[in-house]
Amino acid sequence: MILIQISDSHIEAPGVLTYGMFDAAASLAKVIDAINACDPQPDVVIHTGDLVHHGEAAQYPPAREILAKLRAPLYAIPGNHDRREGFAAAFADQSWLPKDSPFIQYTVENFPVRLVGLDTVIPGSPDGALCAERLAWLDSQLTAQPERPTIVACHHPPFATGLTGSTRVGFEEGGRELAAILAKHGQVQRVICGHSHRPMLGTFGHRPFWVAPGTCYQFEAGFSAARTLSLTQEPPGYSLHLWLDDPVAGPSLVSHHIPVGDFGEPQVLLRNGKRVG
Repeated sequence: MILIQISDSHIEAPGVLTYGMFDAAASLAKVIDAINACDPQPDVVIHTGDLVHHGEAAQYPPAREILAKLRAPLYAIPGNHDRREGFAAAFADQSWLPKDSPFIQYTVENFPVRLVGLDTVIPGSPDGALCAERLAWLDSQLTAQPERPTIVACHHPPFATGLTGSTRVGFEEGGRELAAILAKHGQVQRVICGHSHRPMLGTFGHRPFWVAPGTCYQFEAGFSAARTLSLTQEPPGYSLHLWLDDPVAGPSLVSHHIPVGDFGEPQVLLRNGKRVG
């Protein structure tokens, strides 16, 4: 099974550059083209939030138009730049969108690895959190299928990242409770996040966490005492999570960071185990 994760596309209204610098729509389109060129194709794609930059209703149709070009099925969860109402209206035609909950969270059951989408949004705040209702929902979903390998997807990393800008810390609330829930559910193979606009790997609640890069812009890896948050011209990218049968460990999940850009044609050294050229 191949799961591709994209995140933080920050789409503006047509013709508007994000922060006056980044053509978010063109960047997302390049990432979609790169994913569509993958061989083999992914089984599923998930967007881990901040589809648009201001949560405005007019920004979602351009984002959906680009995402509709994906060859693989798409799922999504909201980020702090999204507004639940606009997000829900944009994906109202999707069967995975919950119809009877104030939160946009759900499970995807039809792949070898179960996918749990978790809503960590606090309206009006850049930070994330999990209230008692969302924590109880996650615990119940994991308790229901303890034998199935599972990926939990959320927008905000719940752990301290070491960065010095607004993505430096974990949740405002619910972090300790989340760690306790994850610690008791060993089937969770990975928790995948966005928000930090940098590929990162960590552990939390005895489970590995993976943070995807943005498709729009990246944040500088800043660790200074000045606590700056800076944008960089690093290329966009996506994450590829591969569920495979390791000859020693058995079924396991491996995660890759894939930058997207013109880096020249790959130079093939081996094909089918034989040296080329």
